[in-house]
Amino acid sequence: MLKTNIPSFDKKVGGIPEKKKVVFMVAPGIDPSIIGLHFAKVGLDNGYRIMYIVNNKFPDAVRKQAKAVGWTTDHFEREGSFTLVDAYCGYSGIDSKEKLVTNPYDNQETREKLSKLSSKKTVVIFDSISSFLDMHGDGVEEILDLISSLHEAIVIGLFSTWTYRQDEVVKIIDFFEGVFEIKPSKEFLYIKQSLSIKKVTWTRKTDLEIPVRILIPGGLRVYIPKIVVTGPYHAGKTTFLHAIADEAISVDRMGTTVALDYGKLDYRGFYIEFFGTPGQPQFDPVVETIAQEAIGLILLVDSTDQETFPRAKILFEKCNGYNLPSIIVANKQDLKEALDPSSVQEKLALPLKIPIIGCSAKTKSNLTLVIDILLDIILFGGSGIEN
Repeated sequence: MLKTNIPSFDKKVGGIPEKKKVVFMVAPGIDPSIIGLHFAKVGLDNGYRIMYIVNNKFPDAVRKQAKAVGWTTDHFEREGSFTLVDAYCGYSGIDSKEKLVTNPYDNQETREKLSKLSSKKTVVIFDSISSFLDMHGDGVEEILDLISSLHEAIVIGLFSTWTYRQDEVVKIIDFFEGVFEIKPSKEFLYIKQSLSIKKVTWTRKTDLEIPVRILIPGGLRVYIPKIVVTGPYHAGKTTFLHAIADEAISVDRMGTTVALDYGKLDYRGFYIEFFGTPGQPQFDPVVETIAQEAIGLILLVDSTDQETFPRAKILFEKCNGYNLPSIIVANKQDLKEALDPSSVQEKLALPLKIPIIGCSAKTKSNLTLVIDILLDIILFGGSGIEN
């Protein structure tokens, strides 16, 4: 089973089983090559051999794109685990410098060469089914016949859905055992792209649509666009956000947040954006504005200062915490006078269904645990907390 490193996808369908043929149908305007390189790197990291069929650009362009995403092919090419198959130079009549070259106009030659290299623990990636169709006038049968000859390998095809005949698209969908779409999102507000399952034969769990983002560098990520971090004045929100994020900025005056904190995190297949609120009552209108359209909430409290707990509860309500996937963070657990998390939860008197985690933003203890639990609630634990 090839895990995809797309967390929601792997949990829902398990990954891509051996010998399966799948296609990613990509809307115009979205570069499918990044998806191909994502699966190439994931396969290499999991001990697969990668055969990358490039037929819509020079092979060196793939190498440059890999560097832009954040990895290089050099080591893998030297050890033979990554092979670029040049099915492009023949179109332009230019001599190829690649070790493996095939005549793009000779389907039989291509079939024979690829079949010899296809084996177990191999992932074959077709960089562009679309270009193959554009350059061959015989419909989809040739490319599907070529793919069907790769009996032992996992095959991943990339297909940009331009103005192809409906009967051609139907043939492609019928042929592949897994059909997945990346397209402009209609389900998720303010998110440009989503990944959905159109067809999958190895599980019945097909009701999946998740927001995604393509990062340069980075690759394909599940996109979590807005997690709000709120809490009373001096609870440690800015310290927490700067400690957890890869990059963070704050708008402050004399060391106090007066507008918002903002941070972003590339973490375990997710790309997350955090928005931190000010804690003083005079900024409550700002808090309510920041909290709009959030999909998750972190309530940070100073576990050494019980007098701030009523204010924490007010902020939780202003951020619509009862109706959002939420988690309570009992901060400053590194201090001797800190209450333990269960005592903090009891004194806050918020629903017991809301998880509480003790942490220290200063020492960075348990910060990733906070994110792991909240992500699990957002993606798999329902849309909110019952009061």
